[in-house]
Amino acid sequence: MMQIGQHPSTVIAHWFGKKHWFLRSRQFLVILAGVWVCFACGNDPITYERPLDPWAFRSVLDRKPRMLTLALHPECYVAYDLAKSSLYKVWKGGVRLEGTVYTNKKNIQPTSWGTSYFGDAELPRRWSLYSSSGDILDFSIEQKGYTFTNGQITLHFELSTSEGLKVHLNETPEFIPAQGKSPQFERTFTVQGLEPGMKLVLSGASDVYELSTNGRHQVRTELAVLPSTEMPPLKDQYDHLGILRMENSDCYTCHEERNQMVGPSFQDIALKYEGNKGVYPYLTQKIREGGAGVWGDTPMNPHPPLSDADIRPMLDYIMTFSPPDSKATSSPMRKVSLQTAAEAPAKPGFGAPLEGVHPSFDLTTLHRDDFQPRVAGLAIAPDGGLLVSTWDSVGGVYHLSWADGADPREYALKRIAAGLAEPLGLEVVGDDLYVLQKHELTRLRDLDGDGVMDEYYPICHSWGVTDDFHEFAFGLVYRDGYFYATLSMAMRLATGEQQAKDRGRTLKIAMDGNYEPLDYGLRTPNGIGVGPDGELFVADNQGQWLPANKLLHVQLGAYNGMAWGLSPDLATAPKMVPPAIWLPDKEIGNSPSEPILMRHGPYSGQLVHGDVTHGGIKRDFLEKINGSYQGAVFRFSQGFHAGVNRLVWGPDEALFVGEVGMVGGWSWKERQYGLEKLTYNGKPTFEMLAIRAKPKGFEIEFTEPLKVSHFDPTLIKLQQWWYLPTESYGGPKMDLQELKPTVWEVSADRKRLYLEIPGLIPERVVYFSIDAGLESESGRPLWSGEAWYTLNSIPDK
Repeated sequence: MMQIGQHPSTVIAHWFGKKHWFLRSRQFLVILAGVWVCFACGNDPITYERPLDPWAFRSVLDRKPRMLTLALHPECYVAYDLAKSSLYKVWKGGVRLEGTVYTNKKNIQPTSWGTSYFGDAELPRRWSLYSSSGDILDFSIEQKGYTFTNGQITLHFELSTSEGLKVHLNETPEFIPAQGKSPQFERTFTVQGLEPGMKLVLSGASDVYELSTNGRHQVRTELAVLPSTEMPPLKDQYDHLGILRMENSDCYTCHEERNQMVGPSFQDIALKYEGNKGVYPYLTQKIREGGAGVWGDTPMNPHPPLSDADIRPMLDYIMTFSPPDSKATSSPMRKVSLQTAAEAPAKPGFGAPLEGVHPSFDLTTLHRDDFQPRVAGLAIAPDGGLLVSTWDSVGGVYHLSWADGADPREYALKRIAAGLAEPLGLEVVGDDLYVLQKHELTRLRDLDGDGVMDEYYPICHSWGVTDDFHEFAFGLVYRDGYFYATLSMAMRLATGEQQAKDRGRTLKIAMDGNYEPLDYGLRTPNGIGVGPDGELFVADNQGQWLPANKLLHVQLGAYNGMAWGLSPDLATAPKMVPPAIWLPDKEIGNSPSEPILMRHGPYSGQLVHGDVTHGGIKRDFLEKINGSYQGAVFRFSQGFHAGVNRLVWGPDEALFVGEVGMVGGWSWKERQYGLEKLTYNGKPTFEMLAIRAKPKGFEIEFTEPLKVSHFDPTLIKLQQWWYLPTESYGGPKMDLQELKPTVWEVSADRKRLYLEIPGLIPERVVYFSIDAGLESESGRPLWSGEAWYTLNSIPDK
């Protein structure tokens, strides 16, 4: 093995005991074992010119999922692949911050641009560990997070040998700007755990650096002076699934958007076929089988593995280049005039979403001009303040605190963490803050007492991830020493690609990072909460194999219906465990989010959950029938600024409401942010409080006595249906049937209505619609007259 500096292109100064080597070369300087070099004069603190805020951030980068990027200087960006615990790239240029949280685009993630200071092979990033006898030791290396001190970042790694030896390696990277000489890239290492005679060696393609003692070591590399470059323009219409499919195939080898290459341009193809989708079967066959003759003699390669589902978005993208006046369909357009009677618009709460705030609660707006958060997570800090994480380019955590008697909007605001990758869950355990990022469960700690988090420590980062935008990690619950979180599935897989490990599951994570999956078959489970009896419940979003949204009881081993994550070796899909409550799409939900138990008034003990796209908060009554949960969902409250994503109870017993949105989808009324709170005011509201299944029908409980003791059955309409999960997106109501009550009885206190309903079938959704004319004893009208009960099982008694 080479001693440090033996390569002729290396300059090394090595002080250790009585040994002294000095070898002249091109650009490297290594100072080992405790030599301190001062680059600042006097006592003035060192300042660094960081080009971004935050300058250290987690994200996908260049299609690698677990990356940490450091914007050290306008002339130097550095990235580490934390999945491999190694330095990935050092370059001059920048990062194109594209994607859902940056530019609302789904089919692209952040990418680096510019010129690298090192070739990929020559970058010093390979570690070797040698015993005192010179033998190479096998070891594993794992990232242990990073800390911030005096404006710099230090990364922590742990090397573990098969014999149980652990070597701790810390690295502080920095860029030293040119001051009459070449700029330099500095890496300061601190090593602990080496036994006498052992050494740790860092190497690239040609350079080797030996760290043979515990303590502090410094490596400096002179960098070439590179010309400035501009970020290249983003291709038009990049946010299209067809581009992704083409990039995963070989299309761009022979085709460009507007210029002919080996094959015709997309623009020429779209012009030839005039955007006519009637030619799709022909073009699909042509792409799959290949051949020549249409555009010349050069044959196109065959692509037999591509399915129709792969090729369709490719053709859709190609046809976007057709002239504006071209036909979009294969058949001529014809005008159809329909004469129909005008229908009266549905009344809010009676066939239409509510429009106002629930009468029993007062709404207070907390977002303001200097704080408009796209709320990803909410938690209560140990001091009683509100913690808010944001789903945006900052990836921040903010602390809000109020002085006694202060106006709710006059809070002190402090950003205490940043650079997190889509932090969609927050929990406080003791004095520590835990954040669920896209790729990791992270513990944050304030080490110096200034209120800002200095330590970002990974608790768990073992689940599978790719660069797919839809691989979210949702929500966070802590209970009895364990964290609970959910993982969504990827949405941009080609035919034959499998979901990454643990996608579509609820995870139970221990403090030591070990975890176990509890269930599987989830699609987009945005939010997890504790419900009745201390049980966990998850809200899942409609999509492929999910004909409607769901509120699910988390059960060990349960299959929840999304078939994409199933093993291809399975001959048939397992039986889907029915949801506790179906949430019919566009009627009572589009993107349900975090459930939470209510604490006030007659609703105490029931669940409520938000919805990002349908908006507002819905209320869930659950009961156990024959050992399993089922129940009804009711409209509860609208009136919020944006779609509701997260809910948490504050010390003042107010419900904080965190809101979020995205341009082009996942939003309510196209609004992107909001932070508000609901405070119970004690005012009564007349509405259905609960619906309970009975052997021959249902009992409806109201919050107030009815005005009359005799119920008019014409005031209620009933339907039942079931859902058939298929690979299609969403699904219709199967066997939709009108129901009629044959017996109706009002209880003596007039708060309960019993309905005997022939023809009820298990595993159906039963829809209740009560006329708006029904009044309470005090003359109050119904707040909402709709409910959807999921009748998984009919009780025996």
